[in-house]
Formats: sequence, C-alpha cells, structure tokens
Amino acid sequence: MEYKCQTVSMSRMIVGSTGFLNTLCENCCSMDCSNPIEKTKLSILGVEKEVKVFNGGTSPRFVVQCEGHMPK
Repeated sequence: MEYKCQTVSMSRMIVGSTGFLNTLCENCCSMDCSNPIEKTKLSILGVEKEVKVFNGGTSPRFVVQCEGHMPK
C-alpha cells in the first residue's frame, strides 16, 4: 500500500535535541509499504551511514511523517 508521506530534502539537515533528524523509515516495520523507499549512503559530518530514503522525485528525501509508520 502506498502511504501519504511528508518529506524534506536531504540537503536540509535538521538538528533536534537528540542530534540530526533521521528518516522514519529507519525504524518502521510496516510490511505492506509500497512507497519508493531505497537504501542509500549518506555522509553526515564526515561519517558515512546507510539510510532509507524516499526516492520518488528528482532527489532522495527524508520521510518525517507517514500515515503507515509502525515503529519497531
């Protein structure tokens, strides 16, 4: 199922009280999600991480809100 998601550009690194904002897809266990979610490598302050991002347009984006999000 394709869920409605609110996304932000990966180039806009948002800092919160616990550090940089991470995509919701990193801790989601929804089994029926058919959104275009892909793993990609990203460098954050020189540290390379593999993160899941929404790749449904011109550039990959972080998911910050999703109707189908089910935390692990």
